[in-house]
Amino acid sequence: MMIRKRFAGLSVLLAIIILLSGCEGGLLSETIVIPSSEEEHSADPASKPFQVKTIYRLPVSDTKDAQLLGWEDSKSVLGLFQAPDSKMRLAQYLQRLSPPYEKFETLQGVDVDHWNFELSPNGKYITGIKKTNDGNVLKLISLSDGRETIMATIKPRHDLLLTELTWSDNSRYISYLVTDVTTDVATGPVSGQTDVGAATNPVVKMAVYDTTARQVKVYPLKGLRNTGIFSEVKMSDDGQSALIVVQNERTISISMGTINGSSFHIEYEHQAGGDQMAWLNKDQFVFLGTEGEIYEYDRRNMALSVMLERVLSFQLSQDRKYIAYSQKDNDTISIFAGKLQGNNVLYKESVYQGVFPSVMYWSPHNDSLLVNGRKIYSTSRQQTNPEPSVVSNNQPFIIKFQ
Repeated sequence: MMIRKRFAGLSVLLAIIILLSGCEGGLLSETIVIPSSEEEHSADPASKPFQVKTIYRLPVSDTKDAQLLGWEDSKSVLGLFQAPDSKMRLAQYLQRLSPPYEKFETLQGVDVDHWNFELSPNGKYITGIKKTNDGNVLKLISLSDGRETIMATIKPRHDLLLTELTWSDNSRYISYLVTDVTTDVATGPVSGQTDVGAATNPVVKMAVYDTTARQVKVYPLKGLRNTGIFSEVKMSDDGQSALIVVQNERTISISMGTINGSSFHIEYEHQAGGDQMAWLNKDQFVFLGTEGEIYEYDRRNMALSVMLERVLSFQLSQDRKYIAYSQKDNDTISIFAGKLQGNNVLYKESVYQGVFPSVMYWSPHNDSLLVNGRKIYSTSRQQTNPEPSVVSNNQPFIIKFQ
């Protein structure tokens, strides 16, 4: 009995010493502890590996113009679909699929070109571009009543649209890049197909439309070292920072910058392995590296960390708590799901195999994953280091988790 009392006293004393030493000198670093056994985290329902309950295969048309836009709400998905007996033009009608995802429901027609639809993360609006004789009209369309708002008109003789329209994660900001047209660049195709490096001192500008204020603001880019083809610009939820993807013949880079007064200043640039990037919060973002790493950059301490390796593609949930990603193991491509915690991904679990995902969308409640990809098969085993071949037909489906 005396030994037990002494042991208890020593335990309390040790705890007090640890607490006092942790308070001395302030917070110097953050330590993330990963549980080493199932028993340590099994009490939390959200801290368990993902388990697949049901897989729904969507009856999407094989037409090249078909598009999967994302989740309208926690159960229904939207896209430019075509039922087997449908003769409607895909470019003019939105359609909805609801459980059990077998029949199409036709929604209102939309007067925009089919190649640049973007559904807001909250599923309430879509953006689109309508090419007219006066230029490219940028539209914001409400899905509840079909009301159209003209955000801007890009006139070819004055400005050239460089990127598609991209939503912020909180569905408030819509961003894109434009450039002044000089004598060397009079006209050009839309969506980032013009190399601004070929122009004579072009002025690249970031345009941001605020859906709350109902106005667009334009900021010239300052400090951008890498030039080439701009493919995307994505605002943070506070509307003060943005990520920009720049591609040239040899490399792809991710740039991060902040609005400073009347211009946008680049603060950080890093070579990337693709155009995938996402904000974790206003100070941290993640992107795909050249060797398949998922990097996390923290602007507060300028630290670059590796979250995952050997990744082909990834998608964060809307609340930034979970991640879906694809990896190749020998001849098999698998889709994994896991929970984000600090710089780590916990409770990782393979949820699907055999499809290379082109897009993935988490449902609002994180209980389903919408995937559109291409089925793969292996090349001849006689080849040295054989690479998987890809079937051209899209394979859209929904993974429902338990």
